[in-house]
Amino acid sequence: MRRIYHRFPLRCDLDFDIEMSFYDAISKVISLNNTHTTSKRGEDLVKLAVQVDVADRKTNMISVDEVPDLAEVSTDTVDFRINLIETILTGDRRIPRAGTSYLLKVRENGMITQCFIVKEGTSGDTDAFDIKKMIKGE
Repeated sequence: MRRIYHRFPLRCDLDFDIEMSFYDAISKVISLNNTHTTSKRGEDLVKLAVQVDVADRKTNMISVDEVPDLAEVSTDTVDFRINLIETILTGDRRIPRAGTSYLLKVRENGMITQCFIVKEGTSGDTDAFDIKKMIKGE
């Protein structure tokens, strides 16, 4: 089943191929849901939380948790929204820093998988290359 989002732009910020089967690529994106990493940015310790949504009925996005067996039933093309939420961690509190959303199209192309990334908005310190690193596991 194709899961296409009709608002996906025709132009993208980054497109690349990964030498991974379509099933493995979809599984990798799904596995990013509800994960987080921490890193130092200047003097601040920043937590980067990841939430993944998938296209539903071409008009909206729902959490990948709401679609059982998504990787098994998906074919050809799947559109995702990846939300990155940045929070500054201090000794006694957490301060919201930025929220950034990306649209990701994953398309099957023989033995490789094509990925197209578009950033929604301008906030946050992340970019499309950060999403590519997450997918490739770098």
